[in-house]
Amino acid sequence: MENSVRCASPSTVCLGRQPIYGANREIRAYELLYRRNATDTAAHFRDADGASADVMLQAFLEIGLPNVSPDQPVFINHTRHLLQMEPILPADRCIVEVLEDVTADPETVAALRRLKALHYRIALDDFVFSAALAPMVELADFVKLDLRALGAGGFQEQFRLLQPFGVRIVAEKIESEAEFRWCRKLGSELFQGYYLRRPDVVRGRRIPSNRLSVLSLLAECSDSENSAEVIAGIISRDAPLTYSLLRLANSALHRRRGEIRTAAQAVTMLGMDFVYRWASLLALSGSDDCPLGYLETALQRARMCELIAVSGHCSAQEAYITGLLSTLDSLLNATTEELIAPLPIDARFKRAILYREGALGALLDAVIAYESGEWQESYGAEAEFMQKAFWDAAEFARAMLRQMGKAGK
Repeated sequence: MENSVRCASPSTVCLGRQPIYGANREIRAYELLYRRNATDTAAHFRDADGASADVMLQAFLEIGLPNVSPDQPVFINHTRHLLQMEPILPADRCIVEVLEDVTADPETVAALRRLKALHYRIALDDFVFSAALAPMVELADFVKLDLRALGAGGFQEQFRLLQPFGVRIVAEKIESEAEFRWCRKLGSELFQGYYLRRPDVVRGRRIPSNRLSVLSLLAECSDSENSAEVIAGIISRDAPLTYSLLRLANSALHRRRGEIRTAAQAVTMLGMDFVYRWASLLALSGSDDCPLGYLETALQRARMCELIAVSGHCSAQEAYITGLLSTLDSLLNATTEELIAPLPIDARFKRAILYREGALGALLDAVIAYESGEWQESYGAEAEFMQKAFWDAAEFARAMLRQMGKAGK
């Protein structure tokens, strides 16, 4: 039975992390594990594809690889289906761990060859050798042997059968000093088990994404004729997606520190193929926890900022993204400072959203004042102009939600 206690709140995500040690007990890697709740000691899920996709998104985006594992690579479970997808995590940081129920059929072997060509390392989990699995072993860098399941005799036999392949053996389920020393003497290079260290839990902030928005994005990404501007337009309809995109642009995979001003610029930098992979993982992970009412409010504010940008001598695109990002505190249940400060965006956006500074800040201040009924003409626009922009923006938000509804059907 699954534990009913959540990580901390619906806006928090949890990820299990268990070290993999070298012969001198130094941490050489971490295995990342699905955790629904902070108090879980095992993974509880119905959908293995969704669980693995969740782990990838949390490691890469919501918690971040530097927080999960600053220096060491991470082992992440891959189902047969995920092996067929283009990888999203960087090859130098991610070891693809193939689950024990994946067979060595031609499609799987082809997928592993493709991953090897991309410089990914392959690990085979809970392995028991058979001649049928030899094509997978030939492509593997690591093989994990479960000491508890195999017993000492079985472990030795598997070790003997695998020696000709030159793979590195990870001894799993080590539960005593004697077992650790025995496996090391036998020739195991890496070690994992409760005796060495139990999994701990790392936490991050959930970035909700509406299912309809994700499906719409996925559909548009699959059309090779669409430009970065078109894809950025889809993302810009959804504040959490926009936030995620900007986080991606400054992730462990993309160490660029330049200023990013528009969603289109981020899409261009990341590449259409990468954005498609990201959308695919979002769709698999099944996130659907951003209320449509919040999205409508976010879209309306963004559009109103865009419509009145000319009155404040601002770029329409920059006004739109300022309005959209200013709603994140409500959408993600966190302070604006927490959410905006880490983003790799132009400092003018941050000053506008956090302190209402500059032309963009004055524009945003006017829109928020109008929304709350506190607007005055001293903000620099006529009442009729503001009223028309408000209602046009409201219609735009409703139309966008209708479009997303059609895309999700």
